[in-house]
Amino acid sequence: MRIDDLIVTPVAIPLETPLLHAWGRHLGFGRVIIQVVADNGLIGLGETTLTPNGRQMEEVLKSCRPLVLGEDPFSLEKLRWKIANPFYVRMFGPNLINAYAAIEFACLDLQGQAIGRPVCDLLGGRMRDRVPVSAYIFYEDPEGNGQTPWEEADRRIVEQAVALVEGKGCRAIKFKGGVYPPDCEVETVRHLCERLPGVPVRLDPNSSWALTTAVRVARALADCNLEYLEDPVWGLQGMAKLKRLVPGVPLASNMACFGYEDVAPAALLDSVDVVLADPHWYGGLQATKALARLCETFGLDMGMHSGTEFGVSMAAVLHLAAALPSVHHAPDAHYHYLRDDAIVGGPMPYVEGGLAVPEGPGLGVRLDPEKLAQYNRVYEWYQSSTLTSQPREEPIYTKARW
Repeated sequence: MRIDDLIVTPVAIPLETPLLHAWGRHLGFGRVIIQVVADNGLIGLGETTLTPNGRQMEEVLKSCRPLVLGEDPFSLEKLRWKIANPFYVRMFGPNLINAYAAIEFACLDLQGQAIGRPVCDLLGGRMRDRVPVSAYIFYEDPEGNGQTPWEEADRRIVEQAVALVEGKGCRAIKFKGGVYPPDCEVETVRHLCERLPGVPVRLDPNSSWALTTAVRVARALADCNLEYLEDPVWGLQGMAKLKRLVPGVPLASNMACFGYEDVAPAALLDSVDVVLADPHWYGGLQATKALARLCETFGLDMGMHSGTEFGVSMAAVLHLAAALPSVHHAPDAHYHYLRDDAIVGGPMPYVEGGLAVPEGPGLGVRLDPEKLAQYNRVYEWYQSSTLTSQPREEPIYTKARW
């Protein structure tokens, strides 16, 4: 089996409502979907994140086409060294890792289809049939103007959490902060804990707080059911100092601890308790499975970051989580905010607080050609009018650090 073609399609899917985060708001989510076509007629699917300007990741993946043509999709190490060897990544940036990850997903999909086995079997075997996911909640911006009063946003975000916990069965809450003043967000955590007792809350302000603010927030939440603070401050040194100033505060990271080279320093500095892995950022499913063993070596828990996955990436994440010996913390997923998906059958349903690992060989999902074309047109519209992730009118770096 040899690779005959690499087809790259950027897509964007609108959300149910605009969502606020530390750097702006999401109006829709954008991704790049690839199809790796083999000479035997099989097609493997991959997906990865968009860069802030959108076109860059599309162009990086298109530039990989001559590197993969004629190669064996089982020769993943060869492909990794052609596309994202460590020196190239150091010189030209982590987009190469994201690009390789998408290609690896597609090659594993081809491998699974060729031998009639699911991708989780290629990663060591299925440990579970359903993967629990967190109730990922954002402050909403229904008018799309960024002017929603906190009281209204607080009421709506608690309603979101109730719908996901009581309606879909999620057993942990991921709350995206860094939007309103920290004291307001402390109150939101309290309201969540009061309304949903026994359900732990993760608070993620995307490193938007000053250290003094993070210390104040951590102490204020000491009596709440806090699963962890995620990247409250910037950098491994800042996280370590916070842990020294507030002993016992659980910390997780996907920003300060971003790649393999960060894991050992994070452990030695005692910066994090939970490494939030993302197979797109770590260079694929095999690399992230290896990361789990590295975390075991250093006595760190591992969770899973969500980067606005569509169905192809969501399927890949589910196969990975199915093959992990343990899922210490329910993976995050933005998936429920999507109005639709580009895979056959539409969005995968939540069942008992999680998502079922897709059945069948490979990733177990296929593209809907009409939906792919439709959401490619939506992507082009977003590119001509506004970004899928719209920045604040006044960037956060011009504000005083909270």
